[in-house]
Amino acid sequence: MGQQSFLARVLVIFSLSLIVAVFGVYFSKYVPSSLFIILFIIELVLIFVIGAVRNNHTLAPILLFVFTFISGLTVGPLIYTFFNYGAGAIVFQALAITAVIFILLTAIVYFFNVNLVNSKIWIFLIIGLVGIIIAGIVNIFLHSPIFNFYISVAVVLVFSGFVLYDMSNIIENPGMTNEYVAALSLYLDFVNIFIAILNILGFLDGKG
Repeated sequence: MGQQSFLARVLVIFSLSLIVAVFGVYFSKYVPSSLFIILFIIELVLIFVIGAVRNNHTLAPILLFVFTFISGLTVGPLIYTFFNYGAGAIVFQALAITAVIFILLTAIVYFFNVNLVNSKIWIFLIIGLVGIIIAGIVNIFLHSPIFNFYISVAVVLVFSGFVLYDMSNIIENPGMTNEYVAALSLYLDFVNIFIAILNILGFLDGKG
């Protein structure tokens, strides 16, 4: 599969994943809060399962869209919180900012031939991700809005780095990267940046 056709296929799958997630967000209002922990666990399991069945062109896309739908279900309560506080505009602002960041980073990789595949940037990204996870666990006990703000800023920076790395990998290694795993990676990058920006805007607006 050529570079252009593979990239196009990944972006189509990625776009469909976002659409499916929107449906998940809509239906999240019908999901009992007691089920969200189970849904989070299912999400984590599906990430690994999708990787395991990535070459099954029937099962892999089905599981990917199941994952993105469940992801929408789990993100939904956060989004509805903003609408319930009369701050729905912040959600659309966060979505627009996320889209701009994603498109700009993708364009940088594509038009400037940025190749990060053989770089060591992934090591720093993983370290940053582990740091964010640890900080997030600590803030469960602290309940500090300002600490959550700084964590969200770190999430935007780290996952912006992941966008650069993942897009570089997709463009430079079309024959070595599976389209479903690639689309899943981009989806996770996009959603994490979106949630972080939503938290940042909510904090700045006094809703965080």
